[in-house]
Amino acid sequence: MTAVDSGCARTFVVPPDQAARRYSSTFPKRKLPVQSGRYLELNDFSVPVPAQNQPETPGKTRSVYIPNTLWTRLFAATVIIETVLTVAIENWVLISISNHLNQDGKTDQTTRVRAFLGLYIFALLYESVLCYDALRRQNTFQLAGLCICNLGLFIYGILQMKEIKGTIMGSAQSIALGNKIWAMYNVELILVPVFLGVGTVAMLFMTWRLRAEFSWSIYKTVSADLRMNRRFLTYQVYIALLKFDFFFIFGSQLQIVLALGEIDDDFIINIAMVPIAIVVLFLSAFFCRREKTVFLMLMMCCMSGILATIIKSLERMNSATNSDGLSSYRVSLTLFSSIAGLLIICSLINSVLCILNFHRGLKEHIAHAGRKQPGSEVGSGTPDVMKSRFMLH
Repeated sequence: MTAVDSGCARTFVVPPDQAARRYSSTFPKRKLPVQSGRYLELNDFSVPVPAQNQPETPGKTRSVYIPNTLWTRLFAATVIIETVLTVAIENWVLISISNHLNQDGKTDQTTRVRAFLGLYIFALLYESVLCYDALRRQNTFQLAGLCICNLGLFIYGILQMKEIKGTIMGSAQSIALGNKIWAMYNVELILVPVFLGVGTVAMLFMTWRLRAEFSWSIYKTVSADLRMNRRFLTYQVYIALLKFDFFFIFGSQLQIVLALGEIDDDFIINIAMVPIAIVVLFLSAFFCRREKTVFLMLMMCCMSGILATIIKSLERMNSATNSDGLSSYRVSLTLFSSIAGLLIICSLINSVLCILNFHRGLKEHIAHAGRKQPGSEVGSGTPDVMKSRFMLH
């Protein structure tokens, strides 16, 4: 036993093998905190054990994240069921309507329907990927964004019915034939927003329950520093915005390219926006994580250029005549372009907030959170280290 005088109290460090004898020769351990008001035991410390001396543990490291709590499993199951049902319906409608329109020689109408339905299927699949990513990273803001995105898909599903019905009625040889074809898909297309509406309500409730669960995980990662906690949440919001930026930029540019058809300067610019956006969004996240101020500001300039391209397309679409190809995509393109522009503006504002948080200790916490992936351990996985006894005398 060794004694250390810190100036305020004398600290006795008792090895584990002597702790039991010390307690048995004086007084019971349970009376230690109150005996004469002079002793206090601290059990919050452990003796470092070399890696080679640590006992074997039954835990195994997972290479793939699997939801490991009740609410994460329910959230994942809800998204999977919703995606399977809606994608199956959309695929059947896409193949069936395309065959009908191809038989009638309506190639332009076929391209339009494929654009609507194909983009919708991509949105549902991309949402399921973001769901897995949000649960793996325990990002509450991304889950909330998925709920909003699901609500947007619900609204788009209602608009989709109007667009497809207009396409069928416009391509049919008679009104009676158009009504007959539309009746074949009416019920299925109604089921899509119904499934999405029910899924949105369920996702909102489960996100509210997961908020407390993920908040505790963030607390353990970032510590109790409220300012550091706010910086980490700002970073999480920024990363979530970048992921949603990609989908809406891709959706708006895809519709513009399909609407233009002819290869000209606008066609080349808009088709080049997709790979440029992917690179810009990826580098924005990378430079934010590495706290590179100059490079992140450069990415902000690139995002401003993408925003200007989207605004130009919106202006051209609203001033287009009925013969212009953009006019046939007016409803869906306005929805996608408006949301894409709003998300880019939010991302630019959040970029400034992230830059203001640079070099204040957040980088180390992000690196620690990246190394410690949730759900990476199977079984107990906790080494049985020996406790030391610290006594203040």
